[in-house]
Amino acid sequence: RYHPLNEFRYNPDLKIGDTVEVYIENQEEKKGQLILSHKKARATRSWDRVNAALENEEIIKGYIKCRTKGGMIVDVFGIEAFLPGSQIDVKPIRDYDVFVGKTMEFKVVKINQEFKNVVVSHKALIEAELEQQKKEIIGKLEKGQVLEGTVKNITSYGVFIDLGGVDGLIHITDLSWGRVSDPKEVVELDQKLNVVILDFDDEK
Repeated sequence: RYHPLNEFRYNPDLKIGDTVEVYIENQEEKKGQLILSHKKARATRSWDRVNAALENEEIIKGYIKCRTKGGMIVDVFGIEAFLPGSQIDVKPIRDYDVFVGKTMEFKVVKINQEFKNVVVSHKALIEAELEQQKKEIIGKLEKGQVLEGTVKNITSYGVFIDLGGVDGLIHITDLSWGRVSDPKEVVELDQKLNVVILDFDDEK
């Protein structure tokens, strides 16, 4: 049985007697030897794991290798998966480079079997978590309640606050005791604020 030695370079500790998985490529005609591939066996096993993760909606871990056009390249079970920029977080990403070299949790959201393309999402995990938080927060909301929130978006008519999965609006007239012509004069993005709940709609 013949097997290329260079396929084991990733594992310098491999020794005679160790068990490894192999893929039978074909059989040599003259000597009758089997042509084996450990690399293909690993790739086949990796694809099985990725497909199972998609089917079972499993949370998996991946290593973000580098940036690419429109997103990031993530190593998942030895397969290079694509993480679109829009699927990294629920918030807009200002600096993609901070994610390079990180190991994060993902969900496999799409597989193209023909072209062997895998698309993963970290945002999907955050959204599921936020939805649960949202239900819990709305269930406890009361008028007059004071909560801490983070400035999520600033508009000409007011400021949107993230209350941990629930968005609230502070109208420009409620930002300060004095007159405010531009909300950016008073607050900035990602700023923490204590806010009073004036009213809410638990149907939305």
